[in-house]
Amino acid sequence: MNHLYKRIQYKIPELNRVERTVLNYCLRAPEKVSEMTADELASQTYTSQATISRMAKKLGFTGFQEFKFSLKSYQSLERNESATQASLGLSPLIKQMIDQLTTSLSMIEEADFQRAVEMLQQAQRIEFFALGQSAPVALSASRKLRFLGKTVGASTDWDELTTIANRLSKNDLALFISHSGETIGMLNYATRLKQRGVPILACIGQPKSTLEKLATFSFPVEMTAIYHHEVDLSPRISLAALLDILIIQYANQIEAGLDPE
Repeated sequence: MNHLYKRIQYKIPELNRVERTVLNYCLRAPEKVSEMTADELASQTYTSQATISRMAKKLGFTGFQEFKFSLKSYQSLERNESATQASLGLSPLIKQMIDQLTTSLSMIEEADFQRAVEMLQQAQRIEFFALGQSAPVALSASRKLRFLGKTVGASTDWDELTTIANRLSKNDLALFISHSGETIGMLNYATRLKQRGVPILACIGQPKSTLEKLATFSFPVEMTAIYHHEVDLSPRISLAALLDILIIQYANQIEAGLDPE
């Protein structure tokens, strides 16, 4: 259950011992649980419906029904990805990555790039929010922007990012890079920033995500999730290319004297 675990992992410490027992049961038997009612799950885990509901809400769901729906959806997603990955040799894998990059960039209108460039131009400070395997993409992009004269941060520490999210203002820019757009910790940052009126530019590897809804402006790109057991090997080529083009466009406008700074 790689995808589901990645979504909920930063909320698990909020569960008490009994709630964790229920979650462990769900992760061990997802197909069985996805067909259960809350009452049946409570009976199987020797808990109560209130415990089931509380666990689901602490993990970021509206209730057990949404948790169960996600459990079922992620099972289907992972079965499809496993079948796809098992059939890919070297040449098909390379072709798939090239196709995803081409599709991702072809979906973006010139006006979209211009709007994103303007967000970079207008920001007094740019702070990247990216964790896990997306962090190197953020670090590379932040380095380039810093060399172009922008004030940029790219922390990978959860506590430090919390402090940063509380300090950014409407004159700054939060730039999110996320594979799923559903990681609970990242969504917490985005929610906090939106409440503070901070502009959010998001580059996301999945369409119609929760992060996309929270962002001021976003670029969804084509990405395939590839895991070797628990190791995330998903290529971030589309995300990196998108940011590179965006930064090059920004640099070109600096050269043309169009940067308001």
